[in-house]
Amino acid sequence: MLGHLPAIRLVDILDILLVAFIFYWILLFIRGTRAVEILLGLLFLMGVFLLSKKIGMVTFPWVIGSFFGGFIVILVVIFQSEIRRGLARMGQTRLFGWPPMSRGPDILEELAVSAFRLAESRTGALILLERNMGLSEYMEHGKKIDAVFSYELLASLVSPLSPVHDGAVVIRGERVAAVQIILPIPAESPATRGMGTRHRAAWGMATETDAISVVVSEETGIVTVFFYHQKKVASDAEELSGIMRKLFET
Repeated sequence: MLGHLPAIRLVDILDILLVAFIFYWILLFIRGTRAVEILLGLLFLMGVFLLSKKIGMVTFPWVIGSFFGGFIVILVVIFQSEIRRGLARMGQTRLFGWPPMSRGPDILEELAVSAFRLAESRTGALILLERNMGLSEYMEHGKKIDAVFSYELLASLVSPLSPVHDGAVVIRGERVAAVQIILPIPAESPATRGMGTRHRAAWGMATETDAISVVVSEETGIVTVFFYHQKKVASDAEELSGIMRKLFET
Protein backbone atom coordinates (compact mmCIF):
# COMPACT_ATOMS: atom_id res chain seq x y z
CA MET A 1 0.00 0.00 0.00
CA LEU A 2 2.81 2.36 0.85
CA GLY A 3 4.30 1.67 -2.55
CA HIS A 4 1.45 3.57 -4.20
CA LEU A 5 2.22 6.76 -2.26
CA PRO A 6 4.13 9.36 -4.28
CA ALA A 7 7.70 9.98 -3.25
CA ILE A 8 8.29 13.25 -1.40
CA ARG A 9 11.01 15.24 -3.11
CA LEU A 10 13.11 18.03 -1.68
CA VAL A 11 11.37 20.51 -3.98
CA ASP A 12 8.00 19.47 -2.47
CA ILE A 13 9.24 20.28 1.01
CA LEU A 14 10.53 23.64 -0.19
CA ASP A 15 7.19 24.27 -1.87
CA ILE A 16 5.29 23.65 1.38
CA LEU A 17 7.68 25.79 3.40
CA LEU A 18 7.39 28.65 0.90
CA VAL A 19 3.57 28.61 1.06
CA ALA A 20 3.67 28.45 4.86
CA PHE A 21 6.12 31.37 4.90
CA ILE A 22 3.80 33.46 2.69
CA PHE A 23 0.76 32.73 4.88
CA TYR A 24 2.80 33.56 8.00
CA TRP A 25 3.81 36.96 6.58
CA ILE A 26 0.23 37.69 5.51
CA LEU A 27 -1.11 36.96 9.00
CA LEU A 28 1.73 38.97 10.54
CA PHE A 29 1.01 42.05 8.43
CA ILE A 30 -2.76 42.11 8.87
CA ARG A 31 -2.67 41.42 12.61
CA GLY A 32 -4.37 44.19 14.54
CA THR A 33 -5.73 45.95 11.44
CA ARG A 34 -9.13 46.27 9.79
CA ALA A 35 -7.89 43.80 7.18
CA VAL A 36 -8.63 40.98 9.62
CA GLU A 37 -12.30 41.94 9.78
CA ILE A 38 -12.48 42.33 5.98
CA LEU A 39 -10.85 38.93 5.47
CA LEU A 40 -13.30 37.28 7.88
CA GLY A 41 -16.16 38.91 5.97
CA LEU A 42 -14.85 37.54 2.67
CA LEU A 43 -14.46 34.07 4.17
CA PHE A 44 -18.02 34.22 5.53
CA LEU A 45 -19.31 35.28 2.11
CA MET A 46 -17.42 32.42 0.48
CA GLY A 47 -18.88 29.96 2.99
CA VAL A 48 -22.43 31.16 2.25
CA PHE A 49 -21.66 30.87 -1.47
CA LEU A 50 -20.59 27.22 -1.13
CA LEU A 51 -23.59 26.42 1.07
CA SER A 52 -26.04 28.03 -1.39
CA LYS A 53 -24.62 25.90 -4.23
CA LYS A 54 -24.87 22.81 -2.06
CA ILE A 55 -28.58 23.29 -1.37
CA GLY A 56 -29.39 24.09 -4.99
CA MET A 57 -29.82 27.87 -5.12
CA VAL A 58 -29.30 29.52 -8.51
CA THR A 59 -29.45 33.34 -8.40
CA PHE A 60 -27.41 33.93 -5.24
CA PRO A 61 -24.50 31.67 -6.28
CA TRP A 62 -24.49 33.34 -9.72
CA VAL A 63 -24.26 36.85 -8.21
CA ILE A 64 -21.58 35.92 -5.69
CA GLY A 65 -19.75 33.82 -8.28
CA SER A 66 -19.56 36.85 -10.55
CA PHE A 67 -18.20 38.86 -7.61
CA PHE A 68 -15.51 36.28 -6.91
CA GLY A 69 -14.68 36.04 -10.63
CA GLY A 70 -12.19 38.86 -10.20
CA PHE A 71 -11.08 37.67 -6.76
CA ILE A 72 -7.40 38.50 -7.23
CA VAL A 73 -8.20 42.06 -8.33
CA ILE A 74 -10.59 42.43 -5.38
CA LEU A 75 -7.90 41.33 -2.95
CA VAL A 76 -5.35 43.74 -4.43
CA VAL A 77 -7.78 46.67 -4.19
CA ILE A 78 -8.95 45.89 -0.63
CA PHE A 79 -5.53 45.04 0.78
CA GLN A 80 -3.39 47.46 -1.22
CA SER A 81 -1.94 49.17 1.86
CA GLU A 82 -1.14 45.83 3.53
CA ILE A 83 0.44 44.51 0.30
CA ARG A 84 2.53 47.67 -0.08
CA ARG A 85 3.66 47.49 3.52
CA GLY A 86 4.38 43.77 3.25
CA LEU A 87 6.51 44.11 0.13
CA ALA A 88 8.43 46.99 1.69
CA ARG A 89 9.00 44.97 4.88
CA MET A 90 10.17 41.95 2.87
CA GLY A 91 12.47 44.21 0.85
CA GLN A 92 14.23 45.32 4.01
CA THR A 93 14.63 41.81 5.39
CA ARG A 94 18.31 41.12 5.94
CA LEU A 95 18.58 38.02 3.73
CA PHE A 96 22.10 38.86 2.67
CA GLY A 97 23.47 39.92 6.02
CA TRP A 98 23.57 43.70 5.66
CA PRO A 99 23.52 45.42 9.04
CA PRO A 100 20.41 47.17 10.39
CA MET A 101 20.30 50.95 10.52
CA SER A 102 21.76 51.95 13.85
CA ARG A 103 21.79 54.94 16.13
CA GLY A 104 24.50 56.01 18.50
CA PRO A 105 23.68 55.32 22.15
CA ASP A 106 24.04 59.03 22.95
CA ILE A 107 21.20 60.16 20.68
CA LEU A 108 18.84 57.47 22.02
CA GLU A 109 19.63 58.31 25.63
CA GLU A 110 19.32 62.03 24.97
CA LEU A 111 16.00 61.52 23.19
CA ALA A 112 14.68 59.38 26.06
CA VAL A 113 15.68 61.96 28.65
CA SER A 114 14.19 64.72 26.50
CA ALA A 115 10.87 62.88 26.21
CA PHE A 116 10.53 62.59 29.97
CA ARG A 117 11.54 66.22 30.49
CA LEU A 118 8.71 67.14 28.13
CA ALA A 119 6.41 64.83 30.09
CA GLU A 120 7.28 66.63 33.34
CA SER A 121 6.18 69.94 31.82
CA ARG A 122 3.10 68.33 30.20
CA THR A 123 4.30 69.28 26.73
CA GLY A 124 2.79 67.00 24.11
CA ALA A 125 4.98 65.63 21.33
CA LEU A 126 5.08 63.03 18.57
CA ILE A 127 8.60 62.03 17.57
CA LEU A 128 9.36 59.65 14.69
CA LEU A 129 12.69 57.86 14.45
CA GLU A 130 13.38 56.80 10.88
CA ARG A 131 14.77 53.30 10.41
CA ASN A 132 15.26 51.27 7.23
CA MET A 133 11.98 52.29 5.61
CA GLY A 134 12.30 55.92 4.54
CA LEU A 135 9.85 58.59 5.69
CA SER A 136 10.44 61.02 2.84
CA GLU A 137 6.87 60.74 1.54
CA TYR A 138 5.57 61.88 4.94
CA MET A 139 8.17 64.62 5.25
CA GLU A 140 6.82 66.23 2.09
CA HIS A 141 3.80 67.30 4.13
CA GLY A 142 5.91 69.18 6.67
CA LYS A 143 8.83 71.56 6.91
CA LYS A 144 12.29 70.10 6.29
CA ILE A 145 15.16 71.19 8.47
CA ASP A 146 18.59 69.76 9.16
CA ALA A 147 19.72 70.37 12.71
CA VAL A 148 21.64 68.49 15.38
CA PHE A 149 19.24 67.00 17.93
CA SER A 150 19.12 68.47 21.40
CA TYR A 151 16.53 68.85 24.13
CA GLU A 152 16.53 72.60 23.73
CA LEU A 153 15.77 72.31 20.02
CA LEU A 154 13.05 69.71 20.56
CA ALA A 155 11.41 71.73 23.34
CA SER A 156 11.35 74.85 21.19
CA LEU A 157 9.81 72.96 18.26
CA VAL A 158 6.98 71.28 20.20
CA SER A 159 6.22 74.19 22.52
CA PRO A 160 2.59 75.39 22.21
CA LEU A 161 4.03 78.83 21.42
CA SER A 162 5.98 77.49 18.44
CA PRO A 163 4.45 78.04 14.98
CA VAL A 164 5.49 74.49 14.03
CA HIS A 165 4.35 72.63 17.15
CA ASP A 166 1.48 70.86 15.37
CA GLY A 167 2.37 67.54 13.77
CA ALA A 168 5.29 65.18 14.18
CA VAL A 169 9.04 65.65 14.40
CA VAL A 170 11.19 63.29 12.32
CA ILE A 171 14.68 62.28 13.42
CA ARG A 172 16.94 60.84 10.74
CA GLY A 173 20.26 59.55 11.96
CA GLU A 174 21.26 61.91 14.74
CA ARG A 175 19.63 65.01 13.27
CA VAL A 176 16.17 66.53 13.23
CA ALA A 177 15.11 66.18 9.59
CA ALA A 178 11.60 67.64 9.51
CA VAL A 179 8.88 69.18 11.69
CA GLN A 180 5.17 69.98 11.51
CA ILE A 181 4.44 66.74 9.65
CA ILE A 182 0.74 65.99 9.42
CA LEU A 183 0.35 62.24 9.56
CA PRO A 184 -2.63 60.22 8.31
CA ILE A 185 -5.02 59.16 11.04
CA PRO A 186 -6.05 55.49 10.74
CA ALA A 187 -9.71 54.53 10.92
CA GLU A 188 -10.96 53.60 14.35
CA SER A 189 -10.44 49.96 15.23
CA PRO A 190 -10.33 47.90 18.42
CA ALA A 191 -6.60 48.66 18.63
CA THR A 192 -7.07 52.45 18.46
CA ARG A 193 -10.26 52.76 20.48
CA GLY A 194 -9.76 55.31 23.26
CA MET A 195 -6.58 56.79 21.75
CA GLY A 196 -6.08 60.49 21.15
CA THR A 197 -5.02 62.00 17.83
CA ARG A 198 -1.25 61.74 18.46
CA HIS A 199 -1.48 58.15 19.63
CA ARG A 200 -3.67 57.11 16.71
CA ALA A 201 -1.25 58.73 14.26
CA ALA A 202 1.65 56.93 15.95
CA TRP A 203 -0.23 53.63 15.76
CA GLY A 204 -0.81 54.22 12.07
CA MET A 205 2.92 54.73 11.53
CA ALA A 206 3.66 51.56 13.51
CA THR A 207 1.45 49.59 11.13
CA GLU A 208 2.51 51.27 7.88
CA THR A 209 6.27 51.67 8.44
CA ASP A 210 9.12 50.35 10.58
CA ALA A 211 9.59 53.75 12.23
CA ILE A 212 9.65 54.09 16.00
CA SER A 213 7.11 56.60 17.31
CA VAL A 214 7.52 58.20 20.73
CA VAL A 215 4.44 60.00 22.02
CA VAL A 216 4.38 62.31 25.04
CA SER A 217 0.86 62.95 26.34
CA GLU A 218 0.24 66.53 27.39
CA GLU A 219 -2.76 65.42 29.47
CA THR A 220 -1.25 62.58 31.48
CA GLY A 221 2.49 62.99 31.01
CA ILE A 222 2.73 59.35 29.96
CA VAL A 223 5.41 58.41 27.42
CA THR A 224 4.41 55.68 24.96
CA VAL A 225 6.50 54.07 22.25
CA PHE A 226 4.88 52.52 19.16
CA PHE A 227 6.51 49.94 16.88
CA TYR A 228 5.45 47.01 14.64
CA HIS A 229 1.74 46.90 15.58
CA GLN A 230 2.69 47.28 19.24
CA LYS A 231 2.70 49.96 21.88
CA LYS A 232 4.49 50.07 25.19
CA VAL A 233 4.38 52.59 28.00
CA ALA A 234 7.85 53.51 29.25
CA SER A 235 8.16 54.12 32.96
CA ASP A 236 11.41 56.08 32.77
CA ALA A 237 14.10 57.31 30.37
CA GLU A 238 16.27 54.23 30.88
CA GLU A 239 13.47 51.86 29.86
CA LEU A 240 12.63 54.00 26.83
CA SER A 241 16.22 54.14 25.59
CA GLY A 242 16.51 50.38 26.13
CA ILE A 243 13.43 49.70 23.99
CA MET A 244 14.68 51.92 21.18
CA ARG A 245 18.18 50.42 21.31
CA LYS A 246 16.82 46.88 20.97
CA LEU A 247 14.66 47.88 18.02
CA PHE A 248 17.59 49.45 16.19
CA GLU A 249 19.66 46.33 16.77
CA THR A 250 17.07 44.01 15.14
